[in-house]
Amino acid sequence: MTGPSDKPGVVPSTAEKKLDKILDDFGNTNKTANNNPGEDLRKVLDASPDLKKRILDSVDKGYLSKFQALPPNSGTGGSYDPSAKAINVPMDALKGASTNPRDKAELIFVMGHEIQHSFNAAATRKITQDFLDGTTTLAKSKASPHDYTKLTEDFIQSSRKDEASAHIGGFNAIVSQARKDNPNATLKDIYNTHQGRMQDFIDVTGSRPNFNYAMKPGLTIDADMTMSSSKDNISAMGKYYFDKPGNVSKLGSNHNLDYTNFYGSWAANVAGNNEKAYQDYYHKTDKKYVTPEVQFDMKRLGLQQDLINQNVKFSDNKAFSYVDTSDGKKKPATFDPSAHPNPSPPVSPVTNHAQERDSKRDLIDATTVPVNSSKAVPLLPAKNIADLLMGDDTPSSRLLRSVPESLKAAQAKPG
Repeated sequence: MTGPSDKPGVVPSTAEKKLDKILDDFGNTNKTANNNPGEDLRKVLDASPDLKKRILDSVDKGYLSKFQALPPNSGTGGSYDPSAKAINVPMDALKGASTNPRDKAELIFVMGHEIQHSFNAAATRKITQDFLDGTTTLAKSKASPHDYTKLTEDFIQSSRKDEASAHIGGFNAIVSQARKDNPNATLKDIYNTHQGRMQDFIDVTGSRPNFNYAMKPGLTIDADMTMSSSKDNISAMGKYYFDKPGNVSKLGSNHNLDYTNFYGSWAANVAGNNEKAYQDYYHKTDKKYVTPEVQFDMKRLGLQQDLINQNVKFSDNKAFSYVDTSDGKKKPATFDPSAHPNPSPPVSPVTNHAQERDSKRDLIDATTVPVNSSKAVPLLPAKNIADLLMGDDTPSSRLLRSVPESLKAAQAKPG
């Protein structure tokens, strides 16, 4: 067995010892007669010094404690589960990494993306909890209106920053791989290391044999070719990655969501379930109670009614009325789980992993009232909501879609 530090006289750090055990455990859990995934993953990490360094840092800080297997051909690039402190590894890419350069680069990018989520997890947990607390406070109020626009916007924008910085982490992992192979690597070399993923970062213009390579507008790199998580880079990366249309991102169980509507569907689900619970309770306990007007500015949020309908899963599976305040107007609207048409089958099969994640998204799924209490109010279910939200069953799992096969297989325009 090869450990992380096998040079004579070099004592492995505590983090290296921990990572070695994590890799051994992953290998022992998933090994077959023909290969040991733990050893395969160890080789992948060693191919990108920046990635290996960040993995060790995450292990040292307690953000990463295990690797878990995603099913082969899942269509999922990978994900980070903060509750388990685990990166879910695409086994099809790992299996091919030792012989296929594209699979190797894909896995390095995925690991670079997901490990950044581990460093962002505390901030992500806070913004998610802030959203939960804010929506609960608003739903409990008897005053009208209940405008969820700002709360939802803050949640989506924070998620946008998280996803953008994680994607930058993937870029830096590829840069490190390219520069290990060639210390004088150019943008062309970096692009060719993983053409599919690098199309999010690098523009290629011109014609053979004189192609030109340049970072996309708004993205800047340092002298060592790495990209910092500066405000400008985060903003530009949000545009090039988070803002991709749904037919490219293909998120959600129907594979038709962009990131905005992916996170927005979850937010609408939480708000709707909260409102249903409190409205039902107040109607039963206060004869003077008037149902408040619930508002969402759908245009400001970038949310599409039909997409939300396809992805909300209210606990009672019934429609929920609200007012769309787009363009300063008030238009009655409804989030209705039963209103969407039967979607076409997704291009790639929905995995058990994805089905399980989406089926559990309606976390606020019940109303419990203290017995024999004159001040009884609806409570959330007796669950650790913060932990559930950060697991693999909500958008907060930070899912990374696999790179399309057309991009993985395409030969670069550059020669």
